[in-house]
Amino acid sequence: MRTLFVTCVGSHMWHMNDRESDVDLAVIYIAPTKSILRGERMPVTAGQKMESRNDVVYDTLGWEIGHLVGQLLKGNVNAVWYVTSPIVIQPSPYQEELRSLVTSNLCKNTYRSLAGMAESQIAEGQRLSGSDGKGYRTALRTLNFGIELLSRGRLCYEPVRYTPDLDVIADKKRQLMEAYESSTLPELPDEETFREFLFRVRMDEMAGKINCNKR
Repeated sequence: MRTLFVTCVGSHMWHMNDRESDVDLAVIYIAPTKSILRGERMPVTAGQKMESRNDVVYDTLGWEIGHLVGQLLKGNVNAVWYVTSPIVIQPSPYQEELRSLVTSNLCKNTYRSLAGMAESQIAEGQRLSGSDGKGYRTALRTLNFGIELLSRGRLCYEPVRYTPDLDVIADKKRQLMEAYESSTLPELPDEETFREFLFRVRMDEMAGKINCNKR
């Protein structure tokens, strides 16, 4: 396995981290093309791993590039964040090209993932009622992100500096649905461009052109 690129996601991506925040890393790697052509079973994710270095906890999750592209085509907002995070730890031309593809193919099919993500964050906020309100803040940032994406075709990583109440959250959920219903974005991305990108990356790996770190 070779790492193609690494981005920082989670609270740091939103500039909402504090001293106790983990550093969440998305590691995108590529499985050997020869193994794929031979029909060998390849892992689509590398599993979550946590480690501490210099009193900082790093929470790492790895995705194979084919799985990532498949999730982008399905509108998975996590996949969008992994590619377009403003914090790139290990850059590469592949990340830059894929980011360009994603930003030029923003679609309405991200709505379900955005709404589902926000709902799970709201549920977490309700479960932890009486805590510092983190679940509601993360829900609000997700809803704001979705509203900007669907209404303006823009990726906006704006932090949330206050803890909203459920009335604010409910209003934002309504705005997200309205943004989806009135969005002029296409329903689906141009699948062929993503498939061609994946094909070229796999051929580069086959030809030994990928000079990235091994996992």
